[in-house]
Amino acid sequence: MMRSRSHRNAPSVSLRRCVFLSVFLTTYIFLFIACVPQAYSWSGEPAKLTILYINDPHAHYLPYPEKDISGLVGGFAKVATVMEQERTRARSEGRFTLTLMGGDLLLGTPFSTTFKGELGAILMNQLKFTAMVVGNHEFEYGLNNLLSNLRARLDFPLLSANVQTIEGEYIFDRTLHGKIPSSKAGFTIIGLTTQQTPKITLPDNVKGLVVKDPINTAKECIQGLPSNDLVIALTHLGVDEDRKLAEACPRIGVIIGGHSHTALFKPLKVHNTIICQAGCYSRYVGELNIEVENGKVVNYDGKLISPGPDVKEDPGISATICKFKERLDPRLNAVIGRTEVALGSSHRSRSGQATALGPLIAYTMATNQEAQAGLVNAGTIRDSLPWGDVTLSDLYTALPFTDTVVRMDLTGKDIRNALERSLRLPEGSGGKLQTFGIVKCVNSAHEVIISRIGDSDFAPDGVYTVAISNFLATGGDGYSVFKENGRNIQTSGVLITELITNFFKEKRIITKSLLKNLNISLVDQAY
Repeated sequence: MMRSRSHRNAPSVSLRRCVFLSVFLTTYIFLFIACVPQAYSWSGEPAKLTILYINDPHAHYLPYPEKDISGLVGGFAKVATVMEQERTRARSEGRFTLTLMGGDLLLGTPFSTTFKGELGAILMNQLKFTAMVVGNHEFEYGLNNLLSNLRARLDFPLLSANVQTIEGEYIFDRTLHGKIPSSKAGFTIIGLTTQQTPKITLPDNVKGLVVKDPINTAKECIQGLPSNDLVIALTHLGVDEDRKLAEACPRIGVIIGGHSHTALFKPLKVHNTIICQAGCYSRYVGELNIEVENGKVVNYDGKLISPGPDVKEDPGISATICKFKERLDPRLNAVIGRTEVALGSSHRSRSGQATALGPLIAYTMATNQEAQAGLVNAGTIRDSLPWGDVTLSDLYTALPFTDTVVRMDLTGKDIRNALERSLRLPEGSGGKLQTFGIVKCVNSAHEVIISRIGDSDFAPDGVYTVAISNFLATGGDGYSVFKENGRNIQTSGVLITELITNFFKEKRIITKSLLKNLNISLVDQAY
């Protein structure tokens, strides 16, 4: 009997069923695996992550001397060396690295005054940053400069989730999402800028912008994120505001901060949130090593690393800085005078303590405008003037703003209100006022008592001419009294730096006796 050819070598029914089930199960398992969220670690081990960070360099790209230290510290070339060493170590330990910057790249040295962010952007690209948050001083040269001269040059996102136009448009990236390659775990970085920016920045530079509440913004950005994402807040709020953010948003695992210039040598922990900040002026590089599981930090250690005298400068970074240094106006190295008096510092001015520099600035403003008094906010002074010869470069480092002098009439009551507001401001505030031409004291009730303004006795209803900066005149640092109550306002257009330069050139040497003859006293000048 011959068999049909159609049945020759045909598999049995049971075998066909086995093959079908095998294919079905294989396909099902493949599809199941493909649908597993990528935030889960395939290995089941916690994701390992290293975060390197700096904040508030304020254009301190070159290394600089520091008291009681032999040799130079800081500077981006030393920072680059430290960062590359730590990235190499992290790779050897199987760690993924993020490199973050907590804002205020601009303002502080002639590099910023001259290049307005161009050099900083190039250097940060070379330093391989992952993201930067917008600081308040990024607006110092206007929004157009920030967008076209800084942001446009960056190879990485410039973040701020809470800065928008009055029409509601967000002009910066709000968040940055990514994966940790070694583990498939996810992360989301939220940028948050201080809500004080409109008050502490020249109003024209932030015209048309609104800075929303950072806590509400963070909550909004967190909504809808995968539960296994590590949430990192990259902030320019100050450490006290970072604490409030951590309290209000426990979903945030890590806060890398700036603005308050706080050197946290060990990370702070508020509930389950780790808070870090690395001082200022590229003095330290922060390093945070964490392990992440299900979107939460389960283990961490952190420290600040000093790019000290023993750290070699990265040759590539040094070469870039040198090229730009050659482009600086050679007149910056010209000696404009000499001082035998300690002039500064920003820290003392912000503490409400007397300095010679604040009253001297106020003196030049008052005399230039033939005003009875001069007032200057401590935030104008960013550094001390050195003993001995003073160059234009020194002056522009101490006074980097392009503030001009404004003359106005104010009542005695208005002046007293401004000084009492200054007195109430917390230590460290740039709104602390330094004065010339006002004889005053503080009584036991913590009230400002004024006895004379210029050559006139004080009267609350009396009218006095004062010289202030255009920053204060437009309500800067929250001094609405100048903007709302000033009368007979005259905008001179004269730069404050120009006045100080001319003063040095005219007097040649600043001595204690010279200041005394000009009625510039260190007693009771600062409130």
